Amino acid sequence: MVKPLKRVKCTVMYHGAHYSGWQVQNNVTSIQGLLEDILKTMHQRDVQVVGSGRTDAKVHALGQVFHFDTELNLNEAEWMKAFNRQLPMDIKIIEVLFVSKQFHARYSVVRKQYEYLIYQGEIQPFNYETHACIEPHLHRDNMRKAMSVFIGTHDFSAFCGNSYAETPNQVRTIFRFELEDEGDVLRFTIEGDGFMRHMIRMMMACIIDIGKGKLKISDAKRILESKDKTAYSGVAEPCGLYLTEVEYPEGQ
Repeated sequence: MVKPLKRVKCTVMYHGAHYSGWQVQNNVTSIQGLLEDILKTMHQRDVQVVGSGRTDAKVHALGQVFHFDTELNLNEAEWMKAFNRQLPMDIKIIEVLFVSKQFHARYSVVRKQYEYLIYQGEIQPFNYETHACIEPHLHRDNMRKAMSVFIGTHDFSAFCGNSYAETPNQVRTIFRFELEDEGDVLRFTIEGDGFMRHMIRMMMACIIDIGKGKLKISDAKRILESKDKTAYSGVAEPCGLYLTEVEYPEGQ
């Protein structure tokens, strides 16, 4: 008799510095690949891990979400223990929940939140993997004014690495884009209904260029409205980017 499959939703945090990103790739170590290896050992078969989205190499997560289906008779606490005793120290499962089959880690998402950290103090050996280290004297007011350009619903074709063949609709909505000045650290928080490849890092590169005086505030709007993939090529460092939260409809 075939056992019914249960859907398991997990939240994972990871220090991404030493990984090729979320997605499985040949001959490199990825977060998804490590999770699927553990599940394959436990099930003696391939088990697909479905994430809320991809993070690039060296990008971190405090609240990445994934799901998988299983016939194994483990409770939520046992699943968390099974993962964490086999994962390296820089990856940790922080929540496990059983959910309905209607839940989908990627397609059920209603909002994502990221943070981007810039370190402006004296460079320390402990900062370079967790912050984008940029010389001081960025113009905060100009950066904030430029950030407001991105809030709302726009076609972000000029600020993403996705081709139209991959992603025909490149319209996304940014709900919030804020900057907190914490002394040596600048903390940018961005929330939206979804993000395409390199989208946040390209927006951040533009904001940083404006902070440095290399671009004008009006350039952010000009590039965005151009919808031209050749209009801007900047991509901020991955090490400063964190996926902090993934939100789903109430009850999921």
